[in-house]
Amino acid sequence: MLETEEMSERNLPPEILRRLQVEELWARRHVLAEWMNAERLESYYRHRAEMRPASFPSVDVTWKEPAKRAASIVSIKTVKSVGS
Repeated sequence: MLETEEMSERNLPPEILRRLQVEELWARRHVLAEWMNAERLESYYRHRAEMRPASFPSVDVTWKEPAKRAASIVSIKTVKSVGS
């Protein structure tokens, strides 16, 4: 709730109150969706761990930066000018 000395939610116009309600509901929905996705992901990983035979090694899914190639020198070809 928005409460200050000068203004309270009771004094706001209905249009602004409705917008505040919509924003609050959107935020709750967003948090709930993130929570549900985290639960689903945890359940998926648990299921995969149970289904994986012991003979298979575990898979590392962490991000690895691609290997950088060493710098090389490239010769510049001389180009004849049009007027020569």
